Amino acid sequence: MACTDPIITALTPEDFKSQFWNPNRDFKYIATWDIATTYNTGDQVFYDLNKRFYQCLNDGVVGVLPTDTNDWKAISNFDSVCDLDITNAYAEACINFNSALFGDDQDKILAYLYLSAHFVVNDFSAGGISGGNVDAGLVNSKSVGNVSVSSTIPDHYLKSGYAFYATTTYGRKYIDMIRPRTIGNM
Repeated sequence: MACTDPIITALTPEDFKSQFWNPNRDFKYIATWDIATTYNTGDQVFYDLNKRFYQCLNDGVVGVLPTDTNDWKAISNFDSVCDLDITNAYAEACINFNSALFGDDQDKILAYLYLSAHFVVNDFSAGGISGGNVDAGLVNSKSVGNVSVSSTIPDHYLKSGYAFYATTTYGRKYIDMIRPRTIGNM
């Protein structure tokens, strides 16, 4: 279902960051470079024009493009989310989201943000990234020494057609929000 709901189309990356603000349990964010911001040694940015990450090499850098090698160096940043990641996740969530399931705007927004977070994690996992706080999904089997852990997607998710969403914590939260609204309606 296409996103035509004005409540959903008005969401910004800042709304996502507001919901998932805790870098110890949610996502780590990297700012998009801004011409008016002053950057110091070690600051990292995402440069939207060439879709690359950069780290500042000097203190007091303002108005200097990240492509300037005197003040910036290109880096690989695999565990931080930038605004483009969020915007792309919004587009993916839009394809799968049915706002008609929700009468309350706050519930609708929360469900959409959980679905979008699921797609952020899924996109990171699809790129082979499982670092930082990115939830790579349910552990199938893992062992260290004599200790082992295994888990699987519960049958009620598999039988309901929600298995894809059950692969991340955020997807499971989304399922938990929509499931009572779809039982008997699908």
